Amino acid sequence: MLVDGGRNRSAFAAMFQAITNKNGVDIVICTHNDADHTEGTVGYLQSGLGCKEVWLPGRWLSVLPDVLKPFVDVFVELTDNVLHAVRRLNIVEGQRDRLTIERYSEHLEERVNDISVKHPEELTGEVIGEDGWTELHAQLLEQAEPWEGSGWLSPWRNGDWDDFFYFRHFRRLPPAAIQLLFSAIDAATRIRAIALEAYHRGIPVRWFEYSASKAAGGLPELQPINSTAIARVRPRSGTLLDFLALTVSNKQSLVFWSPPADQHPGVLFTADSDLAGCQLPSQFRGALATAPHHGSEANAQAYRIVASAAQQFDSTITWIRSDGRSRKRPGSTYLTIRSRRLCTICRCNSSFSTSKQAVQLFSRHGTWVRHADTSMCVCQQA
Repeated sequence: MLVDGGRNRSAFAAMFQAITNKNGVDIVICTHNDADHTEGTVGYLQSGLGCKEVWLPGRWLSVLPDVLKPFVDVFVELTDNVLHAVRRLNIVEGQRDRLTIERYSEHLEERVNDISVKHPEELTGEVIGEDGWTELHAQLLEQAEPWEGSGWLSPWRNGDWDDFFYFRHFRRLPPAAIQLLFSAIDAATRIRAIALEAYHRGIPVRWFEYSASKAAGGLPELQPINSTAIARVRPRSGTLLDFLALTVSNKQSLVFWSPPADQHPGVLFTADSDLAGCQLPSQFRGALATAPHHGSEANAQAYRIVASAAQQFDSTITWIRSDGRSRKRPGSTYLTIRSRRLCTICRCNSSFSTSKQAVQLFSRHGTWVRHADTSMCVCQQA
């Protein structure tokens, strides 16, 4: 199984083959729509590497009919949504604070119940076929026009976006709002790219709707922790911008558990979740766990939840942290956990002690063993 793929679309497939010496996996999973989780997934599928099934967040299926429209239609709808968001958040003309769609999703937390579904089993939309698509989705995927190279944006490629917004809305938009628009377009582009690749390659898709209170579906070898497999599509509610923002939400990213077997302990794939409300398994002795959100202090709760679930086995867990060259991560909570830690790159006194590494482990006598070429974590407080 491949769970998420990092930020680099063009390099990921070659990296995968070089490290694993394989040309495919059984299952490709994308936990949520952050660029540093989905871009490599797109690259993997576009490269033609093997895959028998793709697992995706259910709300992507709900938004696909919108993002499969011609680029002009989606762009114009999102500009209108951004204008309303600017008014609601009181973003002023001179404001230059960063406002990506990831940051915007945090503003939706108090409104999430208005644009989300609490009980996925109550969905009453179109039935999903065995291949993962409804008749409508299959028709739209067949007819979808490419967005790449769209000439419609050419008059504005020199950065004269103020002119476009003034023409459409008779007002200037602050840079933060323009950044929100283009990060929303990027989010839509990633969803449609993965869906189109899976559909045209004939790879079946399994959809999982976020539900912290009920987990179901999956396979014996890979089980959802905060989601349930769905058989129907729920209609989209709220604006396209708001719904796209939910697809990148860290807190609602999908979490999966690969249970222990005779040959090896279990593996917990946390994505960027804070694990709030999740019912974790108790079979944590010697398990691996991926560090949510690169060991960020914003996800400190996740380490406490895992420690509580693991109880006496907490010290036997191995945390694996993936990151770029961040000056702020990992946070103090991650650095003080009792468990063994491994990083793709470590931070030491605001510098980086090593180049990036591929963290490799193998099973021996029922335990996870670190490969000789993989170094232990030497991260220090910033």
